[in-house]
Amino acid sequence: MTMTSDEYRAALDKLGINQQAAGRFFEVGSRTARRWALGEARVPNPVAMILQLMLKKRLKVEIPIWNEQARDFDSTQIWKLSAERKLE
Repeated sequence: MTMTSDEYRAALDKLGINQQAAGRFFEVGSRTARRWALGEARVPNPVAMILQLMLKKRLKVEIPIWNEQARDFDSTQIWKLSAERKLE
């Protein structure tokens, strides 16, 4: 399953997440997510499949809350895909 950089950017836009958040979600660096968006690196098949499934099922990503004092993510917050929180 292939996904072009244009399709990748369009999927992120429709899901309402930026490249940095996508990098965190897929557990890659922000540079890697940016390279996918620019077409400098191929979007891995598992990433393409997850994004396409999210779009098909209209799932929304809930981004963990950033804790400025700790400069880290609140460990109680976990990435969630929620069928109850569908895209509009």
